[in-house]
Amino acid sequence: MRKSREVQLTLLAAIALSMTACRDEHRDCVDAQNHLQSDINCRAETSGSHFVYGGSSGGNVGDTVVGGSSVSRGGFGGTGGGDGGAGGE
Repeated sequence: MRKSREVQLTLLAAIALSMTACRDEHRDCVDAQNHLQSDINCRAETSGSHFVYGGSSGGNVGDTVVGGSSVSRGGFGGTGGGDGGAGGE
């Protein structure tokens, strides 16, 4: 009976861990002063804006984003920012 319980707990822990790793991480596009911007500014890569992951704000353009990190933690199923090393002209 003990071995069965250990297997169930291990399986439950593995499922919980995989579910937290697969969720989308919240991100906001901000300027140099951490004011919320439209995502288009971050995709342009020439505006000086960047994404902040996990921060919070009022949700309106111009609001200050508090907390978070400029580096994504990644995870399964996320989108990458690089080109995968593909060269081609």
